[in-house]
Amino acid sequence: MWVRADLKQRAKQSLRGYYWAAVAVCLIFLVLQYALGTNGTTAASSANSDTEETTINVGDNDISFDVQDYTLPQIRNYAERFVYSETGVGMFTSVVTSAVLIYGILLAIVRMCLNYFIVNPIQVGMASFFYRNRTEKTSVGELAFAFNRNDFLPVVKTMFLRGFYVFLWTLLLVIPGIIKTYEYRMVDYILAEHPDMPTREVLNLSRQMMMGHKWNTFVLDMSFIGWALLGSLTMGVVNVLWTNPYMRATEAELYEALKNQVTAEASQADVF
Repeated sequence: MWVRADLKQRAKQSLRGYYWAAVAVCLIFLVLQYALGTNGTTAASSANSDTEETTINVGDNDISFDVQDYTLPQIRNYAERFVYSETGVGMFTSVVTSAVLIYGILLAIVRMCLNYFIVNPIQVGMASFFYRNRTEKTSVGELAFAFNRNDFLPVVKTMFLRGFYVFLWTLLLVIPGIIKTYEYRMVDYILAEHPDMPTREVLNLSRQMMMGHKWNTFVLDMSFIGWALLGSLTMGVVNVLWTNPYMRATEAELYEALKNQVTAEASQADVF
């Protein structure tokens, strides 16, 4: 059985050899996660003052005028009369509702695609970076590990199904969703070592590795709460410079401990 203090100590020792690279990796992932996961858009409208002999018919009021013959306040008054008329309100509401609905659907689709095709593979690349740096020197470029032509689609598929299953369990109640999240906690690291492993095997292996360890892993996560609070007080500076790399390095040590345990159990089963 692994011990929380031992994992953290090994993580600290490991980080000394690649600290600044670890900071850069966590920062890059954080920026991409927010930039690609939150798609803000700006809208602007403009009027062309060079338009000549333009006639605007205003709804029920049947008002026509040449734009260049009226000042901006007069045009605004005509527009307000139309908008607040019965026809104008109905048309305006319908157009706005349709536009908001279409915008929401398109935004959700874009965010989903960015998450599954960019953020998730980079997350696997980050797991690969921290795990490989335990035993060998690995560069920041390891973030792009999962974008290999042969590995990309299997990684995307597995990460998508992992998220989908967690979502379905969350629909039941929050607690089952949290439990499933911990069951699939090692998926990133399994894919980092075996990106071409079939999805079902990856998920089953993660469940096997986490069996009997979910609560202890939760306690391990809670042990970082002090660092997280300190990060909040420093506007995220401590998180960037220490907490995030420290947590990722500890998680990599946890994966190694669980993998060794599963391997030992499998070997013992073969013997008997």
